Amino acid sequence: MPEKWVSVIIPVYNAVDFLDECLESVVNQTIGIDRIEVVAVNDGSTDGSGELLDSWAARHPQIRVLHQENSGAPGGPRNRAIDAATGEFLFFADPDDYLGTEALERLVGAARRDESDVVLGRIRGVGRTAAAGPFKQNVERGDIYSTKAVWSLTAHKLFRRSLVAEHGLRFAEGVRLAEEQIFIVPAYFAARAISVVADYDCYYLMMRDGFPHLTQQGPDPEVFYAGIRKVLETVVEKTEPGARRNSLLLRWGQVEILGKFGRNFPRWPEDQQKAYVRLASELLEDFIPEEVLTPLSPLDQTRGQLLRGGQLDELIALARFEQSDWADITEMAWLPDNRRFTTTLRTRLRATSRPGKLEHHFVLQRVGDGHEVVVPTTNPGGDESALTFRTVFDVAHLGTEVRRPGAWKILLRLSYGERSEDFPVRFPGTKIPAGAGGRRRFVSGLRPMLVWLSRDPESQAELIVTNWRGLAGMVKRKVRKRLSR
Repeated sequence: MPEKWVSVIIPVYNAVDFLDECLESVVNQTIGIDRIEVVAVNDGSTDGSGELLDSWAARHPQIRVLHQENSGAPGGPRNRAIDAATGEFLFFADPDDYLGTEALERLVGAARRDESDVVLGRIRGVGRTAAAGPFKQNVERGDIYSTKAVWSLTAHKLFRRSLVAEHGLRFAEGVRLAEEQIFIVPAYFAARAISVVADYDCYYLMMRDGFPHLTQQGPDPEVFYAGIRKVLETVVEKTEPGARRNSLLLRWGQVEILGKFGRNFPRWPEDQQKAYVRLASELLEDFIPEEVLTPLSPLDQTRGQLLRGGQLDELIALARFEQSDWADITEMAWLPDNRRFTTTLRTRLRATSRPGKLEHHFVLQRVGDGHEVVVPTTNPGGDESALTFRTVFDVAHLGTEVRRPGAWKILLRLSYGERSEDFPVRFPGTKIPAGAGGRRRFVSGLRPMLVWLSRDPESQAELIVTNWRGLAGMVKRKVRKRLSR
């Protein structure tokens, strides 16, 4: 057995403010510092990180520091550290994050107990998101399917060094995002077993003010998607067509392909937008059958449809729709009979960009038990800049449930095939439109009814329906409340 159990590999570039916390979390591991070696690669830092690493190495012989000129990305430093490492296992950390105190003890214990070549330890995001799907429960001797490991593709895991050496696994160099995938995905397929430590926070993924996180930056599309293509080629090579392969491909379809065309997409330069559309469309065509995306939301399925057609303007419009806080009421007015009111919603989805499979409905959803009533709608209209939804709510003809006392939220439901997604209908500003205010009295059969439009604390539109008995009860409750003060 090698003298060192774990080699902790840390690529360092201008992280002087956070290095102490990271290194302290390593040297204080319950596994014991004598069983650890740290291989830190100073990637041309200019803020004193290199000198700080040297001072730590002077106090701790278990820390080795390698200095090099800046490579522009963490892949190169990690690869150099792999070549220098001597531990039985490798663990990859970043200099602005830190480890849970028992992390290495638990990870190595799982690897030896299960004879696993890869161990995923639960990652806790602090100020930023971290994958949660693979960490629902501990897994012993799992595989790429049972562990849902593809939903966690950051480098912060334990790998058996012999696996890395046998298969010549290395990180992509010069790539500023997703450079880990070309290392991690082949490791998942090659591993004899994969374990998951889900009952302990092994790694803390930090958001640091002023620290340039690569995940927040838009990578060069040619370089980025060239790497993703290599990874997808590995997935296809190692799997057979069918549901199991599709369960893996969904991750890249959702995250690396469709995920690039969300709310930030309209802000990118036009040439970058065009490159992303072209390259992502090619990946969809080459690797992602349409059925892979069926578990996704209607908007994501719509995005996939637009992307396959290379429809840049429509993709921008859909992203703006997501920025718009969904659907705001621009007009609302009661008709003279007091039992019907008209509603007009204006969105940022262009009138010319509505794909044929994207359907819409208005829904009344009762507060309390969630009972729903679908409201007949007219076809959407609008001008070139906005898609507009209009309908008439007829309280007297929406069924007996609506005429019972209660509060109903108003929703816009978008459907794509068998899947649907609900968005709240809200009043913009702080007031209900002038034509929508006031209580309305009408007679349903022989029963007098009272209806009005209201707004909840989040400005979502509600329809309130009551009869005279219900109104009397409301008055009594208000009187009691005042008298009790």
